[in-house]
Amino acid sequence: MNRSTNNQFYVKELEKTISNIVDKSALYGKKIMITGATGLIGTSIVDTLLKLNDLEDSKLEVYALGRSMDRLKKRFPNRNSAVHLIEQDVTENLGDLPNIDILIHAASNANPKAYSEDPVGTIKGNVESTLKLLDYCREVKAEQFIYISSGEVYGQLPEDAVPFSEDLSGYIDPLNVRSCYMLAKKLSENICVSYSHQYGLVTKIIRLSHVFGANYTTNDTRVSATFVTDALKGKDIVLKSLGNQLRSYVYISDAVSGILSILTSGENNSAYNVTNTDNSVTLAEFAQAIARNSSVEVNFELASNVDLDPAKVTPISFAVLSDQKLRKLNWKPQYSLDEGVKSMIAIIRENQKENSSI
Repeated sequence: MNRSTNNQFYVKELEKTISNIVDKSALYGKKIMITGATGLIGTSIVDTLLKLNDLEDSKLEVYALGRSMDRLKKRFPNRNSAVHLIEQDVTENLGDLPNIDILIHAASNANPKAYSEDPVGTIKGNVESTLKLLDYCREVKAEQFIYISSGEVYGQLPEDAVPFSEDLSGYIDPLNVRSCYMLAKKLSENICVSYSHQYGLVTKIIRLSHVFGANYTTNDTRVSATFVTDALKGKDIVLKSLGNQLRSYVYISDAVSGILSILTSGENNSAYNVTNTDNSVTLAEFAQAIARNSSVEVNFELASNVDLDPAKVTPISFAVLSDQKLRKLNWKPQYSLDEGVKSMIAIIRENQKENSSI
């Protein structure tokens, strides 16, 4: 969903994000490229870095890279000389890209529908882009490569392993098409480690838990996004299951401050969960948090013919990540589940008011 950087609630959120970045002065003067710059994570990182320039004259150069120049211009209409828009599909041969200091690779097909409809494209999109971008970073002698991975790399672990620390590894069925995303992310992590080992490139891995925030896109089919879309239209949220899958959620502001804190203070060749372990709730409880903050109800439609195609349904019942390693960098999350939901809804409603007045 598009939002304006004049949105009072969004501006406040960006300022809070910046206040939570560990050693943010280490970002000053850097040339930072963000792939997937029009996605939920990428656009929030770009906006945060540009706001840091405004607040502290940090002299950052930001390179926002995406597949569509139209979408880039729509996302960042009020850009200044510190932000450079680059149209590039990172799965294809890279064009003439600038010298940079840091690359944050946030481009990935995180659309669950694609895992069953285009598993080969999902694999290629993750693995080939990571290889190409790591080679690019080698060529320009970049200082760091930050890889945005996923908590799905943990696979299936028992309930007594909750919360998952970074040294755990569960079972992923390689014969299940739905595993294409998990395995592609896991291989991409090893590619980063291998480049660090063989070429000395500094790489850091970010394992995100379930992220929610106002900057979701209109084609986002993740249930958290559809819950918000329906609720803000005044439609009751419909769950077609009991929604008893246990997940840890992190609000976008905490996700971005966590990513940037790992960039400034994390260890090379290491993985970090970016999450808020205290925000560990079932899918149904997450839906109820959206509903109670938007005056709608949660309804359950438990049909006997529910689609249980293993190519479409994740086998993971527990996906609670530990935030302890990240907290040891002196970072801590600022948003509870309800606080994050309230901030998200306030931003979206304010933006809807702005759009309706144009």
